[in-house]
Amino acid sequence: MYQACQKFQEFIVISELDHKGRLIKTVYLKALPVCRFNAQENSERRMAAIDLVERGLCTNIMAGEICGFHRNTVADLIKTKDLLGLEAAIREERGRKGPVKYIAKIQDHIRKLLEEHPDWTDQDIANLASKELELDVSRNAVARIRVKDQPAGPRTLTRQDLFDMARVAEDICKANSVEKQLKLPLEMDPELKQKQEELAQAPKPQPQSKADEQCIEKLQQGARIPFAGEFMHHLFLQEIDFEDLLSGFPVQPRAMYQPLDILGTIFHGINLGFASIESLKLANAEDLGALIGRPRAPEKETLRDHLAALASLELSSHLTDALARRLLDQQRIDKEVFFIDGHFLPYYGLHVLAKGYYTVRRMAMKGNELYAVTDLQGRPLFFLTESCEIDFRPMIARSVEMLIDFGIQRPIMVFDRGGYGVYFFTQLDKTADFVTWSKYVSKDKLQDMADELFTCCLLHKDKQLLIAEQTRTIKESAATAKKDGRDEPATMTLRMVIMRDQKTGENVSILTNNWTRPAWDIAFYMCQRWGKSENFFKEALAWFNLDYHPGYDLKELEEQPLVDNPDVALVKKGIKALAGDVKELQKEIDLSRYKLLQRQDKRVEKKIERLEQEKVEKEIELKRFQDKLAKLPEKISILELLKGRPMQKCDLEKKKLYDLMQCLAFHARERLLEVFQYCYQDSRDIKQVLGMITKKSGLIKLVGDTLLVILDGIDNLKHRRAADKLCHELNKLGVKLCGRINVKLSFYLNKINRKGVFEPLDRA
Repeated sequence: MYQACQKFQEFIVISELDHKGRLIKTVYLKALPVCRFNAQENSERRMAAIDLVERGLCTNIMAGEICGFHRNTVADLIKTKDLLGLEAAIREERGRKGPVKYIAKIQDHIRKLLEEHPDWTDQDIANLASKELELDVSRNAVARIRVKDQPAGPRTLTRQDLFDMARVAEDICKANSVEKQLKLPLEMDPELKQKQEELAQAPKPQPQSKADEQCIEKLQQGARIPFAGEFMHHLFLQEIDFEDLLSGFPVQPRAMYQPLDILGTIFHGINLGFASIESLKLANAEDLGALIGRPRAPEKETLRDHLAALASLELSSHLTDALARRLLDQQRIDKEVFFIDGHFLPYYGLHVLAKGYYTVRRMAMKGNELYAVTDLQGRPLFFLTESCEIDFRPMIARSVEMLIDFGIQRPIMVFDRGGYGVYFFTQLDKTADFVTWSKYVSKDKLQDMADELFTCCLLHKDKQLLIAEQTRTIKESAATAKKDGRDEPATMTLRMVIMRDQKTGENVSILTNNWTRPAWDIAFYMCQRWGKSENFFKEALAWFNLDYHPGYDLKELEEQPLVDNPDVALVKKGIKALAGDVKELQKEIDLSRYKLLQRQDKRVEKKIERLEQEKVEKEIELKRFQDKLAKLPEKISILELLKGRPMQKCDLEKKKLYDLMQCLAFHARERLLEVFQYCYQDSRDIKQVLGMITKKSGLIKLVGDTLLVILDGIDNLKHRRAADKLCHELNKLGVKLCGRINVKLSFYLNKINRKGVFEPLDRA
């Protein structure tokens, strides 16, 4: 009896013939397909074995049993792939065998025939030799003898030769390892050498756990990491007291990672340009771990689990307030005026959300709205993320309440026409001043204004704007008041400031309830709404992945929001195969029982017992497959195609925590810009040069209680001098590592050039 299903411990292997007659095997683990290959193709069997082992699904022994190899063969395949690549692992390299069947006398006779008849084919020579020698000489034997006597050509490298070369390469790498690279600047740079001697006298940090001890030992040995420049952002984390900011999260005594480590990893990932939590898998976990003072950074699955746990505590509002207060206390925010603007976050998924208007696509889509409150320089004070069902005006009022709570009496709010509302203005006037575009003003009346009314001029981005002002009374319609449940329409007298472009002659008007600021200030604020406020989102979208939600990657979802779940078809095939096996087993049991009715036989009884046991096992597996099929969604997002479960609910709390880290990352760069502007005076590319420096790779080594961070050299002399000055300025500020290992940071630029020669720099 042929059974389509085989069981290997927890694995179920189902075999089937496809439409071309090929034997296809599908491997299931816990009722989900994990591998599929053509059992008649050796290359596919090899790739399947390598895949099963590398994904950590099974051992070499089990992969060999499933794919039909010896365990040593599987181990050789893994080793070959690691050293020479996948192509070498699946390539057949059985060389041509020599003519070992024939003694020297027979080989000499065939050679003589080849000399006498050089133009004959191998088959003709084989036929003549068979006749003369009275034995069967094969064509292949003649071909081997012909090739054997030819002069040797260039030797093809065997797999063993490549293995030997790989070992030599490893030895060369060891000879030029991090230890040797570290010695160069530490021995040849007088400043570094003296610093190392001074720091060696200081006591090393005391580990609080086994993980701390491992991290300290690794840092003392020294390492090369691609994220050496990222250590500079610890300046802002130290000044903002990042650890105290997160003190509201409870500490898990036995947990490998604390909230400081989880959110710190996200912070550094944002700075380094990783667009999502998923993209962190592209980085070495040990390299990222050095940035947070851990042996290795949490993997993306761990990050997701911990982020979900932190979001469940619902502390994002508390953290937003705490960060805003610190930014204001440390005077990192200009309190003169505040801008509020929204950015639409489109959403694709399985859950119903309110729709908002996406201006880029000019259509209503499901999504959320991200509001940013920024200052006159375009620096964010806080983010607010809400569903699109909430109007813009309540968000303005909420922001005013927060600003007043932060100690800013009667703040000036600047916003666009989305916040226009007469009754809303009357309520906002009680607590704050506002500046916004006017609506329902005739263009003809504006254009007919006399030239003598424009009494002052404002220069903005190479534009000359003439300024005039009037008093205007605005009144809402009776229908609007009635819709809001009010009997009397609201009325308010406001100050209208008019700006005229001197070049084009076009006029635009602004409304404000502020009567004390000069008209040019009001115009300037509104112009900054054009510039700094809107440019903040443009810059943030270019620098961060502002649309990213920690539960899904928007860019991938936009391309293919929902796809058929491929696991459904494969699980259905498994159910069909298992049901067929159960049916066949039942037929065999019935036939054996019929034989027992004819004649009693203990062997048949044992066979029935064995078949019954197999049937029970198959029925259990069939039930597991059916239960799994009931839980699988027919449609899934493209991201969940890799994860095997439906997309999680859109949790705004996760987004708020992630945006909080983006706000921190923005201010961390601004803080470094404050220091860097004294080292590099060219404002045209100062941000680009700073970004290049902070993303530099380099060497790190813990000496005493100080971690030396030695950035790799820079070819451009102007940039190299700026980087060296920046390191010098940061060392004056006394930067410390924000993490569970309390060590100082000392920054240096590697002045050893590619030829191994020391090149000093003048900081003057």
